[in-house]
Amino acid sequence: MPEMRLQHLTQDEDTLDTWFSSALWPFSTLGWPDNTEELKYFYPTDVLVTGYDIIFFWVIRMVFSGLEQTGKTPFHHVLIHGLVRDSQGRKMSKSLGNGIDPLEVIDKYGADALRLTLMTGNAPGNDMRFYWERVEASRNFANKVWNASRFIMMNLEKAEVPQE
Repeated sequence: MPEMRLQHLTQDEDTLDTWFSSALWPFSTLGWPDNTEELKYFYPTDVLVTGYDIIFFWVIRMVFSGLEQTGKTPFHHVLIHGLVRDSQGRKMSKSLGNGIDPLEVIDKYGADALRLTLMTGNAPGNDMRFYWERVEASRNFANKVWNASRFIMMNLEKAEVPQE
């Protein structure tokens, strides 16, 4: 039987930055452990909106921490949505460098184009792939709707409304 060797373990310095901090956020921002007005008003909240990929990592830790520290769950409902993936179907991540900055998309194509892209062509809860071509098509469509509505508004006074 081979000899087992113990490896030297070190604690990750960024642990508090992600998984653990999600459970602490409502407490650190609302004045807990004091029973502040903010804590009474904002905790618990109604809905947490999240992707399915972090249910265990964040959501469950938030629930456990909330129950332990206050006796209350931090939210009443969880809305689980799909992920926006890159054009190759990979999850967007810092380590892959394939993330999309929404502010850059808005600067280039506009907020309406980004909204339209994200809400069309996909069933709720499913993952969707992000394509720059779709954002451009959404911008073009939103522009057509804008121009059509401007045309109607410019000609509204000239239109005859039939009286019944």
